[in-house]
Amino acid sequence: MKYDEWINFFKKNKRKKLFSLSDLIVLTEENKSSLSVQLSRLVKSKIINRVARDWYENPFNSASTEEISMTLRYPCYLSMEYALYKNNILSQQVFTLTLVTTKQPYTYIKENATYEFHQIKKSLFWGYERIDMINIAESEKALLDLIYIRSSKGSEMTIDSLYSLVDDMDFDELNKKILLNYALKFDTGTQKILADILKEK
Repeated sequence: MKYDEWINFFKKNKRKKLFSLSDLIVLTEENKSSLSVQLSRLVKSKIINRVARDWYENPFNSASTEEISMTLRYPCYLSMEYALYKNNILSQQVFTLTLVTTKQPYTYIKENATYEFHQIKKSLFWGYERIDMINIAESEKALLDLIYIRSSKGSEMTIDSLYSLVDDMDFDELNKKILLNYALKFDTGTQKILADILKEK
């Protein structure tokens, strides 16, 4: 398709913010090789923005950083500090989007956003809900993911640093029954850290 045809295509489909390469193959009926060349030209001409490999943004309906995060490393969900802040549990403002995935950990820095992906085993990949095409952890799961990934599983955060962060959390907004039930599915290290935190709350 020519540039003006692409403009009309995106206008016609402006309700859709993000298109995968597979989406575009189906919608345009172009072959993959030709389509890839056309999309590269559109990106170079700054007509469209490639937000991730094989993912493109509609120039007439921009995607949010949260929506873009869902395309960067599938499967994934927003969790840890970002989800706790988003759910009004953590009072500290969080600028980095922290996500959990079953894939290898990675940090993406794209334009004005930083996306921090942390790996979790498949047996712990649960406890999130899908809201408007965005996967975000329940508050209780986000806290457990934080403890597990930052302190129990590795040494990204010292216990003192973790406790300092916890001090800025509103535990009255957490469901203790759900929290303790979810904790049973985690390792003993995570359970112990959570028990110590709850003693102080």
